[in-house]
Amino acid sequence: MISVLHDVRAAFFLLIALTMLLFICTLAGLGAVLQPAPWSERKGHH
Repeated sequence: MISVLHDVRAAFFLLIALTMLLFICTLAGLGAVLQPAPWSERKGHH
């Protein structure tokens, strides 16, 4: 019973980690593709 709970907890943690990684990669990809100019302007101003 304890081993099953541990497996479920590990799978749940792995799922969350993969979801967060995918979310971050999606945000980074969209930011790079959709708005390259504003980012360069901000870096230029600051």
